[in-house]
Amino acid sequence: MGDGSFQFLSGNRTYPRRSLHGQIVHEMGRRIATGDIEPGHSLPSEEVLCAEMSVSRTALREAMKVLSAKGMIESRPRRGITVLDRDNWNALDPDVLSWVHGGRPDGEYMHKLVEVRRIVEPAAAELAAKRATDAELVAIQDCCDNMAKGVGNIDLYIAADLEFHAAVISANHNEFLRPVANAICAAMLSSLRITNPTAIKNRYSLTLHEAINSAIQARDPKGAREAMLAHQAHMSEIMHNVFGDMKEQE
Repeated sequence: MGDGSFQFLSGNRTYPRRSLHGQIVHEMGRRIATGDIEPGHSLPSEEVLCAEMSVSRTALREAMKVLSAKGMIESRPRRGITVLDRDNWNALDPDVLSWVHGGRPDGEYMHKLVEVRRIVEPAAAELAAKRATDAELVAIQDCCDNMAKGVGNIDLYIAADLEFHAAVISANHNEFLRPVANAICAAMLSSLRITNPTAIKNRYSLTLHEAINSAIQARDPKGAREAMLAHQAHMSEIMHNVFGDMKEQE
C-alpha cells in the first residue's frame, strides 16, 4: 500500500548495522533471542568474544551497553555478563522483536500472541470502522484485493495479510497502539507460515478478512468487531491443533 502504514507500524527503527558495534549488537542479540545462549548463562569473556568476532574491546563494550538497555543482559562484579530471563527483555523493542521472530516460536509463545491479538484487534477493527478516512478505507480495500491476488503464493499472501492488519490498526489514529502493533505485525511474520501454509488455507483466511473489510467499508463497528473475533477464533483453533492447549495462567 502506498501510505507506508506497514513500514510505520512494523517499526523501521532497528539499531543501525553500519558500525562495528552495531553488527555485534545484532549478532549477540540474535544468539540470545534464539536460545544459543540461554537465560541465566554467562557470556564468554571479553577476550574470547573479541577474538571470536575480531573486534576491539571498545566496540564490544558499546554493543553490550545496547543489549543491556534492551533488558537482555546485565553485568555483575565477579560474575561477568549474564543473560536475563525473557521477562526482563523489552518485548516491544523492534530489534528484540526481529531477533525473537527469526526462529520458529514455541507453543506457549504462539498462544500468547493469539491472546494479545484477541484483546487488541477486535477493538482495532471497531475503531477503524468509526475513524478511517476515505483514503484509509481505500488502503484497507487495496490490501484485501492484494490478498486475493496472492492467495496462491504464500509470500505474497503473507505480505498482503500483514499490510491489511497494519492498515486497520493505523486507521485507529491512536499513537499508543503503535508499540503493540509493532509486536503484532512482527509476530505475525512467524505465525502466518503456520496458520496459512497452503493456498487452500489462504482461501478460507481470505473470506474472513473480506468479512472484516466489508464491515469496515460499511462503517459498521459492531460488524467489524464480530468479524475480527471470528478471524481470531479461527487462529486460536489452528494454534490449538498445532501446539495443543496452554494452561490458563492465574
